[in-house]
Amino acid sequence: MCYIAPMINKTLENLVKHAEAGPREDQEELADYARVIEARRTGLYATSETERRAVTAGLAEADLGTFVDAVRAADIRRT
Repeated sequence: MCYIAPMINKTLENLVKHAEAGPREDQEELADYARVIEARRTGLYATSETERRAVTAGLAEADLGTFVDAVRAADIRRT
């Protein structure tokens, strides 16, 4: 008989219960790790809402040219 699967399921169940009682930031970090694991298994990465907002903001900055200015300013090779 194999007892590993029930032990893992119980471990995950306990982890989720513990995470539910923790701070929101910890819950989001745990969800990020789960997305990375899922992406590794499936080859598809589902972005978080925070990542989608950051990408949208970056694209808007690129459209305005401010993103390029910030990259130039941060590029130490140009000094």
